[in-house]
Amino acid sequence: MAFLIAGAIAYYSVRLFTQSADEIILPELTGKNIIYVLETLTSMGLNAKLYGTNYDDTIPRHNVLSQDPKPGATIKKGRDVIIYISKGPKENSVPDLRQIPLKQALILLEKNEFKKRYVSFTYSSKTPKDHIIEQHPGPFSFALKESFCHLLVSRGANPIGMVMPDINGLRLEKAAAIIKNHNLHISKIISKKDLNQDKGTILSYTPHSGSYVTGDTPITLVVNSPENNKTMDPDKLSSAIFLTHSLGPGFLKRHVRVETDMFGPIIDLYNEYVKPNEDINILVPSGIHTEINIFIDHRFEKTIIIDPWNEDNNTGELLWESSPLQFYQLILPGLVKN
Repeated sequence: MAFLIAGAIAYYSVRLFTQSADEIILPELTGKNIIYVLETLTSMGLNAKLYGTNYDDTIPRHNVLSQDPKPGATIKKGRDVIIYISKGPKENSVPDLRQIPLKQALILLEKNEFKKRYVSFTYSSKTPKDHIIEQHPGPFSFALKESFCHLLVSRGANPIGMVMPDINGLRLEKAAAIIKNHNLHISKIISKKDLNQDKGTILSYTPHSGSYVTGDTPITLVVNSPENNKTMDPDKLSSAIFLTHSLGPGFLKRHVRVETDMFGPIIDLYNEYVKPNEDINILVPSGIHTEINIFIDHRFEKTIIIDPWNEDNNTGELLWESSPLQFYQLILPGLVKN
């Protein structure tokens, strides 16, 4: 009986206290600084209970991320209010981009949730061309994800100045070799028709002979050609075309001779006896206007023409066939053609 009476008294005492406690409408705490929130809840007679922290891109660090009960709920004095605190936006470690190629650096930035901003270039003898010299923010530092990173990229070693060589009147392939030997580069090749000059010779060029140039100086060549104002890709001067001609079936070897005018005078590229059904393979430069004549058993077979000025021939398909018999007489054994 004593225990029953004590329990009943305690029950009715707590019930009477809770019913008599003041009810409070909970204010909006999200986004408020934790110090302000603690002071506010204490002055309202409520208990702040910190249950955890988390990263958030919109709520600043040390501000309330969420609350329970929600804003506007009715709560009695002395009750607990559960709050979560923001750790602010998540920061990522900036990768080390130094001494790696620019393309690879941009991939690493994107992978680590950063963006490129300003990309500057300068000469450097210690860093290869198109590699990263320096970065900001620095490597292994922490920065907000999706923030910008500035890059300083190497142009390679500072080029050495020289005098532009005299290539006027030379054939294109010889002029290109001289330019390459001087560590210069051809940026543009333009055609111009001049009946008084040999086909494929240099008519003019810029910068002119004697000018101060470096490895970064763009060089434009004007080359004699049957048509005006056509352009040639300079990369064709360093590439080649693989030609194949298949022999037909038979029983005996056949005499195959291939002649060309790519170097000025007509010369033989191939002069052999070949078994039936075999292929004749020839490698010729793609940057020289070339006519190739094929003779089988001393009889003219066909002509293959390579025209580097054809703008549609940038995929390697630089040739077509023709049979202008009136221009090619039979070359008999023992006859030497200058």
